[in-house]
Amino acid sequence: MRYCQYKIWLLTMLLISGCRLADTNINPNASSDAPVSSLLSGAEVALSFSLGVDAGLITSTVIQQASGANGDATANDNYTAGPGRFNAVWTNFYYNSLENLYLLKQKAQQQNLPYYTGISRILLTYGFGTLTDLFGDIPYAQALQLRAQTAPVYDPQEQIYQALQLQLDTAIQELSQPAASNQGALPASDDLIFSGDPKKWVAAAWTLKARYAIHLSKQDKIKAAGNVLAALYNNGSWRGIATTRQDAVLNFGSAATNANPFYQQNTTRPGWIGLGAAFVNLLNGNGVKDTATQPAAALPDPRRAYFATPFPAGSPAYRGGIAGVPGAYSLIGSYFGTATSPVILLSFAEAKFLEAEARLLINPADPLAQSALKEAIRASFEKVITNAEDTFATPARQQAYIQAKATLTGTLATDLQTVITQKYIALFLQPEAWTDYRRTGYPDIPAARNATHGFNPNGAIPRRFPYPQSEQSLNNHTPAGSNYQTPRLWWDQ
Repeated sequence: MRYCQYKIWLLTMLLISGCRLADTNINPNASSDAPVSSLLSGAEVALSFSLGVDAGLITSTVIQQASGANGDATANDNYTAGPGRFNAVWTNFYYNSLENLYLLKQKAQQQNLPYYTGISRILLTYGFGTLTDLFGDIPYAQALQLRAQTAPVYDPQEQIYQALQLQLDTAIQELSQPAASNQGALPASDDLIFSGDPKKWVAAAWTLKARYAIHLSKQDKIKAAGNVLAALYNNGSWRGIATTRQDAVLNFGSAATNANPFYQQNTTRPGWIGLGAAFVNLLNGNGVKDTATQPAAALPDPRRAYFATPFPAGSPAYRGGIAGVPGAYSLIGSYFGTATSPVILLSFAEAKFLEAEARLLINPADPLAQSALKEAIRASFEKVITNAEDTFATPARQQAYIQAKATLTGTLATDLQTVITQKYIALFLQPEAWTDYRRTGYPDIPAARNATHGFNPNGAIPRRFPYPQSEQSLNNHTPAGSNYQTPRLWWDQ
């Protein structure tokens, strides 16, 4: 899929997403003259759009939340897409998002605007964090010096992770300063995520620190879990994202040129992206490896009608596509599939899932793990379920679902599977679900069919993406020999 053909709204001082590197690079004169408010708005939209369509849809297909049902999308479904498929992912993150955020940070520092500087640091960290979790070692230190470094070196992922945590620490300090420390206008409506609220940005930064901490659970699970709780709590007081109203989301507009990326995908290429059988099975209340045609259980997921469309249309049934087998059945539902739907960067639900996992890793008998898990699922219900008349999502059915699907036993392996499977459902269309799978092996999705080939030698679920063809051709520092399995990312070893 040539995702980068989509047009997204950006303020006139910024760029429109394009497919060629020359087209996506910033006009240095126009961008350098843009005010910080315009740079912030445009970069937030570009980052959120890329997160949705460049990272979200491809990783969701890998993890079988979505399915590459028809057209070019089928190559995502069994991992036959070659390195050229990832040119747009690389370009749109680096040139449409990160370079503008870097310019914003420079201008904000020059103008003594610590709130703008702090926001730009968090978003830069988010963008680089997304890229390194897709590709492993990436250009970081030299990445945005594009005028001086046309072939930046690749930094080891371990060093990048250390740098990301330090950047978040600095951002928290900047955003914790008094408003009077800003020698100019404060972020407000130009901040499309939090309307300039520094406290919400600080809470998001602590939550992002917890996310990156749990990514290291294969390195040292007790240390990783301790760092998660240290990020989310300060002397027993919660400091992460605290309610669904504080979720870091960007809501798109109704016009064709600034609509939600998932909506644009479905309208411009109808039937290319469906939902995966593993995901729909869970929505139907069945097992992740049950047959796609198995009737729904007596207690389906209350979010089913919001995450998925019925199949056949107008029926009460839902069905996903088998990974590696073309065919569109249920599609992305109304919560993410309308023009004004959000792209979610961070959420209260994710923060509570992080807490639940961390507490399990430290002490499987910790009762607060169960409390955190219930809060996480309820937060997802609160965010997604919008029809008070939905008989499948009444408060009683929501409670029954939590009791049936999210009761912990005190056994680490069983309970970790429960937590990560519920997180997989709640973080629908978010790349974090693939990271969780690579860390934990959950949910236990089946291998895709017809997935053994040169790019994916063992036919297994991918552990990484190959480096883009554009990088392999133009940057002699690009590591050689990458495919969907090797080399594994640093935190995945």
